Amino acid sequence: MKFRLLVVAAMFVAGCASQQPLGSSDTKNQSDNDSFRDLYECEREAAFADAGTRSEVFDNCMKARRHKEK
Repeated sequence: MKFRLLVVAAMFVAGCASQQPLGSSDTKNQSDNDSFRDLYECEREAAFADAGTRSEVFDNCMKARRHKEK
């Protein structure tokens, strides 16, 4: 019985120890994810526009999401 309790306690401690604390790398990854999501959604929105206005729709969408022109 003590052995089972020890195994369960060790699994619990190992599970808690594997979590990483939040840091600056998490916010960088989140902003990258947001940028990729915005890019994807603007490309999708532009795909439904008329052929002559696709680039304009894409640019306006990216500006609305506060991305700078490159």
